[in-house]
Amino acid sequence: MAKVVTVQGVEDVLRRFSLLSKSVQKKYLGSSVREVVKEAIPEVKALTPKGPTGNLRRSVGMKLEKKKNTTAVGLVGYRRAVGGSNRELGFHAWWLENGVRDRYPTKLSLKVPMAAARKYPYLKGQVAMIGGGQGGSIFFRSVRGYVGKGKFGQWADANLPRLKQRLIRKLENNVGKAIAEQERRDIRRIHGGR
Repeated sequence: MAKVVTVQGVEDVLRRFSLLSKSVQKKYLGSSVREVVKEAIPEVKALTPKGPTGNLRRSVGMKLEKKKNTTAVGLVGYRRAVGGSNRELGFHAWWLENGVRDRYPTKLSLKVPMAAARKYPYLKGQVAMIGGGQGGSIFFRSVRGYVGKGKFGQWADANLPRLKQRLIRKLENNVGKAIAEQERRDIRRIHGGR
């Protein structure tokens, strides 16, 4: 589900950034990437189905990685973490995007303990419950597959060129600010912090 875009055509801007200190580079490269990627979050949330729990839509977010060289990487998508908060429960995004095939258990049926099934109210009335009380279970003879929607891939194909152009403009705007900040830092260092 990952769509990777390498921004070409910014060699001149990155060359000007490379003349600056690493801290100034990271600050301005990171802020440029963050601003462009952050604008994509509402768009991705809008194309994400709410679902019975809303966890997938809540998991949409961004991550920024500032590398040691003059590189910053921005990621937008679905966060997932084992045992994470409800903002990190987007592990099923791949299934919605790409789909899954029909599943048939190797034994007679797939068994889910009642204690686990109670967490999911949307199962109520959809399956047969066998056994009463706490010790019962829900049984599935098969699990129907799902044809993926591919909405994230379609959105990425349509919007990544626009985000790429916006990033180039943002970097060109910020390189002047970065050079000015580097000059101020150099003056303070030379004149003892005045």
